[in-house]
Amino acid sequence: MQPRALTSDVEAQPSLDLEKHLQFCVQAFEEAEDMTAEARLASEMCRDYYDGKQYTAAELAALRKRGQAPVYDNHIRRKVDSICGLERRTRTDPKAFPRNPDDEQQAEAATDSLRFVADENRWPAVRSEVFGDILIEGTGAVEVCVENKANGDIKIVTKRIPWDRYFYDPHARNLDFSDKGYDGIVIWDDANNVRRQYPDRQDAVETTLTTATRGQTYDDRPKYTWCDSKRKRVRVVQIQYSYEGEWWVATFTRGGFLVDPVVSPYTDKDGHSVGSIIARSGYLDRENNRYGHCKDLIPLQDEINKRRSKALHLMSQRQTYGNRMAIADVKKAKAELAKPDGHLEMNEAAEFGRDFGVIPTGDMVQGQVLMLDQALTSMNANGANAAVQGKDERSQSGVALQTRIQSGATELEPQVDGLREMTHRVYEAMWMRIRQFWTGEKWVRVTDDDRNLRWVGLNKPVTMADQLKKQISLLPPEEQAPAMQQLQQYANDPRMQEVVDVENNVSGLDVDIVVDEGPDIATLQSEQFQSLVELAGTPHGQQVIPFTAIIKASSLRNKDALLDEIEQRQKQMQEQQAQAAQKAAQLGEARAVSDIRNKDADTAKKEADTQATQVQTQVTGLQALMPQPQPMLQ
Repeated sequence: MQPRALTSDVEAQPSLDLEKHLQFCVQAFEEAEDMTAEARLASEMCRDYYDGKQYTAAELAALRKRGQAPVYDNHIRRKVDSICGLERRTRTDPKAFPRNPDDEQQAEAATDSLRFVADENRWPAVRSEVFGDILIEGTGAVEVCVENKANGDIKIVTKRIPWDRYFYDPHARNLDFSDKGYDGIVIWDDANNVRRQYPDRQDAVETTLTTATRGQTYDDRPKYTWCDSKRKRVRVVQIQYSYEGEWWVATFTRGGFLVDPVVSPYTDKDGHSVGSIIARSGYLDRENNRYGHCKDLIPLQDEINKRRSKALHLMSQRQTYGNRMAIADVKKAKAELAKPDGHLEMNEAAEFGRDFGVIPTGDMVQGQVLMLDQALTSMNANGANAAVQGKDERSQSGVALQTRIQSGATELEPQVDGLREMTHRVYEAMWMRIRQFWTGEKWVRVTDDDRNLRWVGLNKPVTMADQLKKQISLLPPEEQAPAMQQLQQYANDPRMQEVVDVENNVSGLDVDIVVDEGPDIATLQSEQFQSLVELAGTPHGQQVIPFTAIIKASSLRNKDALLDEIEQRQKQMQEQQAQAAQKAAQLGEARAVSDIRNKDADTAKKEADTQATQVQTQVTGLQALMPQPQPMLQ
């Protein structure tokens, strides 16, 4: 098993004591197998119950002897599937927020990168599978690593580790394994495949084939610890362990290393080496055994199956009494009594009720049915109740329904909160892999818009020409064309191709990743949304409840994009209104100036007319004072 965590350019550490490391690795794995045996057996039982294997071999033999079918009602599967269904309805995308105002654009690129990696790895579906492992077996694990593709690209890989292929430090006490000293993956592989994959480690394979000690869960049917001599298979282990302040990774089998130990190539945000496995458990008892939600349901499931089987047996069989004079063949008589149309023959001298009779067992049947109802009630109240699942057929008031919904949701919240914490750690690991390995220019596809497909460039080199074009785009429209023509004159200048900046440089970007989710209680949300809509329809509500608040409270798909579009429309309308108001103000000002000028002109005209009238009056007066000319004598 070539570890995906190792790239081809990673070399073994110099002066490494391989024998010392091999001894530690072998002892660590065997310690994990030995000390977690009890927990793994319980996990196997939980998986069997989920898969419908709810009777032991002895119980099945007893039912066959009785002539009764192994009837069971698999409540465990329905409980787990209901919780997993709620988890699927709470899927959300990660959002990266900048640590300072200057990184806002880069934070958007980080968000697009995380969503691209999640979509490429089908992370929502992988997370649901891991959550199922946590609920059933008690532990789920994910590996976040990198793989070198054939075209030279580096792909960030997120894969689920099956619960029976994951081993861990049995001394770890935290549910998230943050205090672990080691963990890893174990598989069985054909010896010839191992030889071909590791041609320079033939001795390790041959040495392992000489051992044949017995084991349990990790064995994949053949009960051997390190090898299966009959089928020529060997156990291959990839381990990650803490050693002298660093996390190391190696691949080995009992006979030696297949890949020598090296310091893990992955780092955290502080530059310290870390492993590639992220794990989470549902519960942890005082003996350090890890278990899930199913473990508490098994006793109730057993009681339901056995009481139902017992009631069915009591109803289909009859208890009788009698002496040898009445019935010659007791076995045949019981078979006839079990038939709906059975016929019982007694000896001629026998008297029914004296020599032979049937003992009434109706009270026993009623007692079994009563206890069965109580067990069903306890099962239905455990975990995802009928109200949360939307299967409660009883007529209840709104307050009673909301109380039952909240009760079921509160009981599930610890598991959901643990999954949320694990999801956050996975996204942080994805982001650290992006920062560490996506050092060159890379384009990621963004599909958050149903109508348009867009691409985001990471670590995109910005040349002098690109920077000048960006600056020209900020100029007024009438100045852009002359500036572009001037720029074309320097198209062949080598200085235009010099890299002056890097756009969306993610190598040194530190962001806060937020995953906001919780139990999706559809009925309660629907009622609250309906109440909000009704309030918004009232005269007062129309004034105080904005339309965007209704969209935020709805369950519309891509409502974030819709809110962004509404916000842009509102900004455009506000800009248009501001421009219209500015034009109206300018027009009003022009009209006011025109009115003033007209009034000034009228005033000047009136003053001129007044002055003309006064002049004419004065002229007329002067003419009256002047002597009139005398007519000439003939």
